[in-house]
Amino acid sequence: MRRSFPGRRKAITLAVLAGISFPVVAQDDPEAEIEEVLVTGSYIRGTPLDAPSPVQVVDRASIEAQGAAIIWDVIKNLEVNSGSVTNPGSGDNSQVEGTANVNLRNLGENSTLTLINGKRQVGAAANTRSGGEFVDLNAIPLVMTERVEVLTDGGSALYGADAVAGVVNIIMRTDFEGLEVYGDLQGVEAAGSQFDATVSAIWGWGSDDGNTHLVLSAERFERDPVSVQDGNFFDENSQFLGTVGTAGSLVSSTALGARVSPGWLNNEVRDWNVANGGLATAVYTDPGCYTLKSQDGSPLIIGALREIRGERGGTCREDVSEWNYISQQAARDSFAGAFNHTFGNGTEFYSFAQYSDSNTVRADDGYNQSRGPTVFLAAPGSTAGNPAYGGYGIGMSAELGYFAPSVGLTRPTAATITNSPLSAANGGPNVTLWQGLRYGLPRQGADDNTTWTNTSGIQAGLRGEFEVADRVLNYDVSYAWSGSSLEQTYRTFDRDRSELAANGLGGPNCKPNGRPDFNFQGATVLGSNALNMWNPKLYGLGLTQTFFPGFVFTTRENMSYGLTSNNQGQGGCQFYNPFLSALTNPALRNSEELMEWINVKTNVRDKRNKMAVFDAVVSGELFEMRGGTAQFAAGGQYRSSNNHSRASLLNLPGLTNRILGYDAAGKPNNFHYVSNNFDCSLCAYNYDHERNVSAVFMELSLPFIENVETQIALRYEDYGGQIGSELSPKLAVSWRPIDTLLVRGSFSQSFRAPNVTIIETGLESSGATFRDPIRNQSVRAGILPATNENAIPGFTYTLGVPAPDVGNEYADTFSTGFLWTPAGKLDGLSVGADFWRFEVSDRVLPQPPISALQPEITAFEAAAKNPANYVLNDTIPADSPTPYAACNPAALTAQFGNSAKERINCVVDPRSYVVPGISRAFGVTTASLITLTLSAVNAGTITSDGVDLTTGYRWSNDWGSWGVGLDYTYVRQYILADVPGFERGLLELGVFDAAGTTGDGNLVRSLPDNKGHITFNWQRDQQGVTLVNRHIGSYRDLAYDATYQNGSDFTRSLLTKNVASYDTWDIQYRYSYEWANNNLGSTIFTAGLLDAFNEELPYRESSGLHYDAGVFDGRGRRFYLRALWQFR
Repeated sequence: MRRSFPGRRKAITLAVLAGISFPVVAQDDPEAEIEEVLVTGSYIRGTPLDAPSPVQVVDRASIEAQGAAIIWDVIKNLEVNSGSVTNPGSGDNSQVEGTANVNLRNLGENSTLTLINGKRQVGAAANTRSGGEFVDLNAIPLVMTERVEVLTDGGSALYGADAVAGVVNIIMRTDFEGLEVYGDLQGVEAAGSQFDATVSAIWGWGSDDGNTHLVLSAERFERDPVSVQDGNFFDENSQFLGTVGTAGSLVSSTALGARVSPGWLNNEVRDWNVANGGLATAVYTDPGCYTLKSQDGSPLIIGALREIRGERGGTCREDVSEWNYISQQAARDSFAGAFNHTFGNGTEFYSFAQYSDSNTVRADDGYNQSRGPTVFLAAPGSTAGNPAYGGYGIGMSAELGYFAPSVGLTRPTAATITNSPLSAANGGPNVTLWQGLRYGLPRQGADDNTTWTNTSGIQAGLRGEFEVADRVLNYDVSYAWSGSSLEQTYRTFDRDRSELAANGLGGPNCKPNGRPDFNFQGATVLGSNALNMWNPKLYGLGLTQTFFPGFVFTTRENMSYGLTSNNQGQGGCQFYNPFLSALTNPALRNSEELMEWINVKTNVRDKRNKMAVFDAVVSGELFEMRGGTAQFAAGGQYRSSNNHSRASLLNLPGLTNRILGYDAAGKPNNFHYVSNNFDCSLCAYNYDHERNVSAVFMELSLPFIENVETQIALRYEDYGGQIGSELSPKLAVSWRPIDTLLVRGSFSQSFRAPNVTIIETGLESSGATFRDPIRNQSVRAGILPATNENAIPGFTYTLGVPAPDVGNEYADTFSTGFLWTPAGKLDGLSVGADFWRFEVSDRVLPQPPISALQPEITAFEAAAKNPANYVLNDTIPADSPTPYAACNPAALTAQFGNSAKERINCVVDPRSYVVPGISRAFGVTTASLITLTLSAVNAGTITSDGVDLTTGYRWSNDWGSWGVGLDYTYVRQYILADVPGFERGLLELGVFDAAGTTGDGNLVRSLPDNKGHITFNWQRDQQGVTLVNRHIGSYRDLAYDATYQNGSDFTRSLLTKNVASYDTWDIQYRYSYEWANNNLGSTIFTAGLLDAFNEELPYRESSGLHYDAGVFDGRGRRFYLRALWQFR
């Protein structure tokens, strides 16, 4: 079936659909006919002009007119794409750096199916922090790309699961003939010599009879890192600080015999805090902070622009903005090829293959630190004795080797251990403390944490015709295989070695002479366990607590070695020095041997995904109907996928069978796993997951009346097991009441199966910000109920657990629209609009943090009912003279009243409501959450609707060919409902409609509700100009309230309730030159500016980079120069 329409109208319509006008205008040819081809959204041949479903097409000319260097540059400019995590600083994990993904309608990268040549492609071996999987667009070579087709309504009825929000189909140049050599250089104006550089070539050959084609291509892409200092958002309000030195948390209670070295007290900061309404709490600073300088000679910094008034700490920092990046260093090699041949009987063999290898350098300042603290024991003789106990001080039980006599060794003294960095004689604080370990001081940059990704694939098939009962049918049988791998390296601290080195037992040649299994928590001193600082009622449980599975404060074995050995710092045993004296005193320097021993480079993740897909499709004509010939397509698919992961040996097996408890005789009787990676535990896994899916489908095109196209499709897909099988229907109709007007509408039901890793393994570690009621001291005091109204915003690390019961998510999709291309005086005009609506249910989501916190809230409420569970809040810290001093809430209420500070200081003992999977900071007065365990759940609904508008107009005169176009998307609503723990909406603000907001970063990302661009085109002979004005409307910053509540005066002065609107201009000039020597072909020279006027980015104080990196590009004005040499 073939229909005739004016050829120019075809060009105009496709240009509007593409979202950018073509730089070349088709010639008038009233007799031209449009050949029907397979269009994304149907297996029956047709044209975008008559497609009953909305399909946006971005062809190669449009790609080049945008100044695109990679496929992501095309996708990010589509108004229908929103919420992709690609730019550095967009809030996702390091696995996704260097990759790019598409997120249609902000329904999640999981919900958009990405195809290559209509075939499924394996997901990247990387996951977003919400467990999302996606195809890495950056692995697709731009030089080989013919066009991008975007189906913007559901596609599960034809393509299967994952096409909930739509389909992106990237079509390759499989029939290209000739030779093209291409070079492109893009630079950030403020970054000087930092560039994106691309060199590529494509060669294609076709036989004289047109039956055989061979195409080969290669592409090299290199990106230089761009520092935040070169971003157009960087100003006097920007501050990027890194820790240089800290005292840590000192056990400074005089009741325990502590004698803190006076030089560590920072009275200046303490007095400043008091003068600004703060407490007279002691503040400690490493003395080296006053004399040392940064690598560039600038003084070190105490304090920060955004510190809370009266709450300045003593941490020593330096400016590290030079090593914070908005664009990471990357390099990628891509190769692709296609071969097809048509045999004499009309059967065509076709094939396509690709290979991409890339590395992304996650460059930083060359510094790294342990994720958590470890215990540093005081040097012998540091603690003052108490005459009442025969000269014994409780803090002595936390000195190096104090329990050595219990294992038959001599207790060490200050004379036998002389090189402890904690001792007063060596300038140390002279007390037991806990803090993290650091590497890479002074900072010099050049860290080479690297992510390697590799993507490969091959497609091969046969298509042709065969006869059945005098009816000619088409067939297409194909096999596609694709694979993706990711390897991620970084430096991290070896926990086991670090804990030993913290207490003088480090180094490859050290053999501790104590015991690893001594029960120091139950040891008696002067006949009483109560006088032991490791008593569970003092610090014993806190300093060995398990924050979450595999991650502890300090392992009992290494603490036992530190307390029972007496060879610390001797005979090959070395101290790790956490203080700045390591940089100023050669005798206390951390040796290179020791640092290489405790701080190791490891391949923290090695992940590999594979997918094999077999497709078979038959299509053809059925019978004549009133409006034309009925057609059908039917087929089946079988796909098999494998997800494989291997974690670093530091993580798995890690440290197995570590002591967790002792029996009454002091013998270890309870054991657990501890990660030996001092950066993380549940951040990498070992798994090998298989998933096999079979499917069949049927599609009908039934022209019931003239000028009406009807699409009816149904797909059955079977996952087996817990997922089971699903039916996905689709009904779409297009009607052309007059030659110049197309009206269309569609309804479809889609589904998405949960990712197999979420079911079998769980979410990887991440983080979340939410409102926590237990952080409110009046709640902890039992005065206010633990409800959301009394919650305080806070951040926590999050961990995942398997979710074997999670099921599919579903979507009903509605779409209606029109496309008008008038003739006569309005010839050249096109106006189109599509109104869309998605109703998603049983969404697969990370469990809302407030829901995961409920078991602790329940335990807290039970503990709060018992008056014996109350302690004074200011006695919880390590420097309290009387740790965990009991108090009577009723008596304090009677004496002072409920609102008095004396009553509020009486809180529920944090040790009385500890539950598995939830950990809070030990020894602090703020009850800050450290970790929270989240599962994945089927919860809630999303209702989102809006409109996509496209208009365009083309005309020609003596001055050349002209074109103007508008593409605009308005999101009317994006309402979330029925999510457990979501009763008060996004960030507990009572906001349920995410449209026009920054979202919460967990359930939904930033979603500007107004996005669009206007394109102006001019072409005359060899010259052409393209101007593009891009607009993003303002939207509400949902983090405003939490940031204001927690922020300093400085922070509050910069806060705005809305992210302002943003308009930029892109400008391109091109010139095509025909060389006099025909053998030299022709060359198109192009020069352009992106963000030509260097528009100021909308400021967002609550973002780490102070702009919304998930929406905006912070690089500012960029130029590009390119040359395309063509030989035909």
